[in-house]
Amino acid sequence: MPTDRAAVAVPRAPHRRAAGDGGFSLVEILVAMAIIGTVMGASVPFMVRTLAASDQQADQQVAIQLATDGLERVRALNPKSLLTGRGDQAVKEQWNLAPAVVKSRLATMRAASDPMLPAGSTEGRLAPLPTKPVGTAVNGTTYQTQWYVGRCWQAVATGSPSVVGACTAPADATVTPAGPAFYRVVVATTWTSRACTTVDHVCAYLTSTMTSIGIDPVFDTKRPAPTVNDPAAQVSYVGDTVSLPVASAGGTLPLTWSATGLPAGLTMTAATGLISGTPTTAGTSSVTVTVIDRDKRTDVSSFTWKVFAVPALTNPGNQTSRTGTAVSFQPVLAGGQAPVTWNITGLPTGLSYNTTTGLITGTPNTVQTLTTTITVTDAGKRTATATFSWRVLTPVQLYNPGPQSMTNNSNVGTFTPYAYGGTGSYTWQAQNLPDGLTMDPSTGEVSGVVVHGTRYVVTVTATDTAGGTATMTVVCTVTPSSGGDLTITSPTGNPDRSTVLNTAVSFTAASNGNNPNTHTWTATGLPPGVTIARSAVGPGNTTTATISGKPTAKGTYNVTLIVTSSASVAKLMFTWTVT
Repeated sequence: MPTDRAAVAVPRAPHRRAAGDGGFSLVEILVAMAIIGTVMGASVPFMVRTLAASDQQADQQVAIQLATDGLERVRALNPKSLLTGRGDQAVKEQWNLAPAVVKSRLATMRAASDPMLPAGSTEGRLAPLPTKPVGTAVNGTTYQTQWYVGRCWQAVATGSPSVVGACTAPADATVTPAGPAFYRVVVATTWTSRACTTVDHVCAYLTSTMTSIGIDPVFDTKRPAPTVNDPAAQVSYVGDTVSLPVASAGGTLPLTWSATGLPAGLTMTAATGLISGTPTTAGTSSVTVTVIDRDKRTDVSSFTWKVFAVPALTNPGNQTSRTGTAVSFQPVLAGGQAPVTWNITGLPTGLSYNTTTGLITGTPNTVQTLTTTITVTDAGKRTATATFSWRVLTPVQLYNPGPQSMTNNSNVGTFTPYAYGGTGSYTWQAQNLPDGLTMDPSTGEVSGVVVHGTRYVVTVTATDTAGGTATMTVVCTVTPSSGGDLTITSPTGNPDRSTVLNTAVSFTAASNGNNPNTHTWTATGLPPGVTIARSAVGPGNTTTATISGKPTAKGTYNVTLIVTSSASVAKLMFTWTVT
């Protein structure tokens, strides 16, 4: 009988309040709050269950589609090909590892393997119906699809009418029933979700089909042409292990796959479309994949495949810097996928780095020794690291003793430069010492007998044990010991010169000494465009030479004027700057 569901107001006895009362009583307020809290508390789990149910339904829809596609793969095969490539050992392992919900289906059938393969064969991964799961990722969830192939027998009871029983397999593997034999294929798609109540939260969707052994049924004779599922652009690194299954829809099995333009080290399996191998060379390849079905229908998919060398940092070795001396150091990176990000720890105080380029710059200001680590991360999250020691020392410095004066043919032993700063002991070197003098490399002491005049510009260098150096210039003037000593008398004072480029210049040098007719003038280090020539023999024992020309190249030139007689040599050194 229909029931009228219209709302009916139920009268209640009025509450008697004392005179002057207004609003709700305390009891009414407490009761109302309890009702509201109960209703709101009950709505929360309802909403959570609704969302969970929605997600579970979406997962099931995907699993149903994948399992249905797997069933289509079975139906497209000739029944005689269902066991092809499925080794005995591989099938046993597959059945042993089957989830509990699948094993209940397998209990009604007997495992079957390819009789053409040797006993104990582990083949099966590349079979038309592989013994290993095929994974598919959809919306962050990975689904695993497997094909379990076995035999079952259908019992038929004679009579009127005939009674056909279920297709089952006896527990005793040695017994072969008399009824008709069938292949049963169970297609299972599994995924993991907390919505599933199993211990390991594994969800499963199962479907199956049967076909009679020895009969070649034809299914879906109007199947569409094959279509390759575009793999999209691929990125790998040299040395990686690659396993990329290329899938397709439609087509009549068996399918034949081929690929062109694969990176070096990769190949495609014609029977399955699996691209595998190890890339050996960095670069970008244009890959074309082609599938051909039994009816010679084809489809093609093209995509790029970039292979990068694994990023590698060149370890620069231990570094030494000096306080107050600017640093610009670029770490060397090879390989990797741009963009890269640099991270450097343990830098000396005063130094910083660029996170994009890795360039280290700045001026260290504290004496210290640190362990520095450089890490670079590329776009593919591959990293490279280099670790080394970075030591900061004070710079090597020299005390300049000032100009030195000495006499020709005299013993000199008081010219000793002084160094400070740096670390450890110093090694000394000197260039352009007056002829006859040498420098002790351990102490820097200059000693010997001067044999030739006139002016020498000596370069002194001190090097500490860490490789730090300091250089200074000491001018040594050698005066003649007698009137007959060969000496250059002009130019006098400070002969250093400065000349503008391509400006004509001419000045005279003069010498004094015995046998003036034998004096010969030469020069080293003159600016290009300038020459020296003997000009005349003067009064007494003097000769002159003219230095003239137009300097054709800018620079700073260390010039030595040399006059030679039959018995002696004299030299005069100076600096010539062309601007």
